[in-house]
Amino acid sequence: MLSNKLPLVLLLGWAVSVSASPSNSTDSGDDACSANLWSRQDCGFLGITQEGCIQRQCCWSPSVAPVPWCFQKKNEDYVCTADVVTRRDCGYLGISAQECHDRKCCWDPKQDNLNSPYCFLRQHSCKGYGVSSATTTANGVQVQLDLNGGSQGCARFGEDIPRIKVIVDFETKSRIRVRILDRDHDRYEIPESALPNPQASAKVLGSLDYDFKYTENPFTFSVVRRSTGEAVFQTQVPGMDSLVYENEYLEISTAVPDDANIYGLGEVVSGFRRDSRGTRQTMWARDAATPVDENVYGSHPFYLEMRKGTAHGVFLRNSNGMDVVISPAKLTYKVIGGVLDFTVFLGPSPADVINQYTELIGRPHMPPAWAMGFHQCRYGYINIDQVETVVNTYQKEDLPLDGVWIDIDYMDKYKDFTFDELRFPESRIKKLAESLAAKNQSMVLIVDPGIPVEPGYEPYDSGMAQDVFIKTKDGKPIEGRVWPGQTYFPDFFNSNETWSWWERHLQETRDKIGTNVFPWIDMNEPSNFCNGQCTSGQQTQDQPQNPAKQDATVNLKYSINNAGRQAPLSEKTLSEDAVHKNGLSMYDTHNLYGHMEARATHQAMTNLLPNTRPFILSRSTFPGTGSSAAHWTGDNWSEWDHLYFSIPGVLSFGLFGIPFTGSDICGFIGNTTEELCLRWHQLGALYPFARNHNTLGANPQEAYVWPTTVLPAARQALRIRYSLLPYYYTLFDRASRVGTPLWQPLFFRYANDPLTLKIDHQFLLGDSIMVSPALYKGQIQVKAYFPGDGRWFNMWTHECIIEHDSHSGVQATEDRSHRYKFLSAKADGEPIPMSIAGGHIVPIQAPQNTVAETRAQPVSLVIALDERGNAKGEVYVDDGRSLVNSDWARVNFEMLGGEKLVSSVSLNKDAKAPAAQSFHARVGHSSEIEKITILGLNFAKAGGESGAKTVFKANNHSWKRKVSECHEEKTRKGVRIDCGQRVLVEETANKFNSFLTLNVNGKEVPVGEGKGRKGQDDVLGYAWAVDETLGSLTLTGLKMDLFTEWFVQWKLN
Repeated sequence: MLSNKLPLVLLLGWAVSVSASPSNSTDSGDDACSANLWSRQDCGFLGITQEGCIQRQCCWSPSVAPVPWCFQKKNEDYVCTADVVTRRDCGYLGISAQECHDRKCCWDPKQDNLNSPYCFLRQHSCKGYGVSSATTTANGVQVQLDLNGGSQGCARFGEDIPRIKVIVDFETKSRIRVRILDRDHDRYEIPESALPNPQASAKVLGSLDYDFKYTENPFTFSVVRRSTGEAVFQTQVPGMDSLVYENEYLEISTAVPDDANIYGLGEVVSGFRRDSRGTRQTMWARDAATPVDENVYGSHPFYLEMRKGTAHGVFLRNSNGMDVVISPAKLTYKVIGGVLDFTVFLGPSPADVINQYTELIGRPHMPPAWAMGFHQCRYGYINIDQVETVVNTYQKEDLPLDGVWIDIDYMDKYKDFTFDELRFPESRIKKLAESLAAKNQSMVLIVDPGIPVEPGYEPYDSGMAQDVFIKTKDGKPIEGRVWPGQTYFPDFFNSNETWSWWERHLQETRDKIGTNVFPWIDMNEPSNFCNGQCTSGQQTQDQPQNPAKQDATVNLKYSINNAGRQAPLSEKTLSEDAVHKNGLSMYDTHNLYGHMEARATHQAMTNLLPNTRPFILSRSTFPGTGSSAAHWTGDNWSEWDHLYFSIPGVLSFGLFGIPFTGSDICGFIGNTTEELCLRWHQLGALYPFARNHNTLGANPQEAYVWPTTVLPAARQALRIRYSLLPYYYTLFDRASRVGTPLWQPLFFRYANDPLTLKIDHQFLLGDSIMVSPALYKGQIQVKAYFPGDGRWFNMWTHECIIEHDSHSGVQATEDRSHRYKFLSAKADGEPIPMSIAGGHIVPIQAPQNTVAETRAQPVSLVIALDERGNAKGEVYVDDGRSLVNSDWARVNFEMLGGEKLVSSVSLNKDAKAPAAQSFHARVGHSSEIEKITILGLNFAKAGGESGAKTVFKANNHSWKRKVSECHEEKTRKGVRIDCGQRVLVEETANKFNSFLTLNVNGKEVPVGEGKGRKGQDDVLGYAWAVDETLGSLTLTGLKMDLFTEWFVQWKLN
């Protein structure tokens, strides 16, 4: 047995040494197709082809004798019990039961959520692999495996790899890595240049959170959470092959609960919680206008699962095409290349899992402050005059704006790094950029990867000279077609020539236009208007969406469910046999193209302006892209469903380590409506990345298009966002340090509340605020769920929406109906429903029309007390632009017992800064705290009026007792009521109606006679106001220094 400081390695349920003896395997020399001519068992039908026979995993041998040419392997049973996940199509759309039987196939017309075929092939069992030896390593175990079943093996989609190995690394206390590799040949793995690849270090010290266990024959393994003994990853799954490892097909499954709570696996337009009854998530980067439940722009083979209040995560480090299939009680990987390289994260909280995941793939980047503001864009601005008009109208209508965007309209014939001198003259764009810079605003210009094949066009000429383009297998640049026509595509895996060539052209644009100009990298799946390689003489063709009677019996390779219909891998992208300069194939690296472009662009921008945070927006992403770029959810639709879909989209990318994500506000495709655009501005103003954007030919959708409805609502929504900028900035800082997303599902903070697991129409903004948006046409109120058992307050009216539940803990069987409340959400004038949780402090500033102006405003604090009168919060401040800051401050606030507020400061000052220059001037942020608002000062109130006996529900039944049946006892806190079944301590409400004393940093402030409810100190300028009804206190005129420690203390009557 291993040291108890390492995970326990178990075999077949009992502890063994990791140097286990080899297991017995079927003789590898056995020929399963050497059956006697006359004993052949038919495996096909009249007219079956050799390919069709091989697909059935059968033997093929033509003969002049009247015997089957396609026949079953010896000692194999071909059965119809294949799980829906493993069914292989044996027909076509519309095949009848009789025709299916004539093909000697299986027929099961029951519908399932995976749309599995009714007519499917019989299959023989796959015997998997057996352990031949196992040894300990410096930080784990290595297991050698040999194929069971002789030379034929599984042969699901090709020849099995006979000898493989499993390398298990105990990387950290909460992270274990399991790699399954070919023992005899190197296979493609994601290179370290694309994704950090931490090597196993010395033995991990201390107790670990997991054990690794395996069975010997067939080999299966599990990762077990030590604290509970539950397997969080278990590959022994009834009815499924234990392990299939072929050249272009890898399959492995893990057991999950029947109604599993799984999140992640993308990119996809869907609900946030993946359907446990049937989800087939394909990963193959694809330019598609956000169809529901299909693969789109990015690939993220990571999921987070919640079980009984704890979380774990699983990452498959593989960039090849794949399907990940969720069905009752299992999750199955079907991968068409590379290796199986799993990392399991033990959490145990959801935030812990994302911290552990982003520690591995790379932390999210910290955006520049200006990029946290609002952005305006559209495809189809006619000329520079129209863009200038948009900017001026934003200013005229008092709408905040920080980023001004121009789509491909500005280019000369859609060629990168050029300007249309008639419609978008370079001089006019430069003038606009200068005007924006003077107001601390920025410009973003789109750049696509496709470079026109045009001698005389400098990027093409220099690109050819420096050999920067992806090649065909014949060594010539691969040709595609996008906006400018015939194009070549930069090879971003060539980090020498291509990256320097790319940087030089980005630099030329900045030199021409200005340093406040940033790139938006689009079309980087990579998108192609052809299917694979196409020359100038070829026509662009679309694949048929519903191919008629497409027979599936000749498909020898596994086809991932690309486009929801097993479309060719090269559809609307480059051929998968294209190659990089380093020899890698696009078959393996396709999903990394946009990610590598983002990395190249990020390095270029940091080289051009050292120690300055770049802003980059990328459409295609992969694990780790968040270290370099932001993301938007692509070409969404101006429809109500897509308003809702934006919430799961942003939440999912928070899990993927790309928290700086948003959706096109009001929708990109189609014409929005007045009401939809109003609601979208309300929600979209809170996206981590907030941008209004729509397409060519669609009606304008800037907020001011509807001056009496959308305009005032958008102005209100954007002022909410800008007022919350210190809170957003602090959340972005936390994301860059530990990965915690800005938008979080409710279960992130309320993991033990089972109702939160299926809610994706509400979300948390950080830890403190819950947003409950109106998402449907004509909606005037929102039925919101308030998780946990604590207090919640209306962000705008400061009313207490729901009090603390008098009993502690959330039980799965508990009636939670009292935690639902209807919130008013009228479109006419009312803000989006937002609630602040008791126990939290939120910093705000007076909103201005740019981020820079807002940062110069004094800070205020909104404090929502919990049931004990306590609250905490923080604010982080730096200069908003530097990659590495010498000047920064982290200020923590804590409220104690409802009567004392204390700040503590961690401050770092640039030792080289001029002595005369103040800290707040160097960071470009106000140092003043002007106002404090405390909510819920009647914090001992437990529901009902003071002194009333609370009636509560238990076990779904109202619980009441006559007073004569109960024993009451007065206590210091209130009344203790013992009725034999449950004990309720009802605390008497601390109702108050006036101010008694105020002490600021040890300085007593006289309240004065008659000024207990509202008053002002004429000398110091401090003012106070008590609202007895709301139980709130407001202090103004404080003018305290944000960056020094202080306290404020008071007493209330």
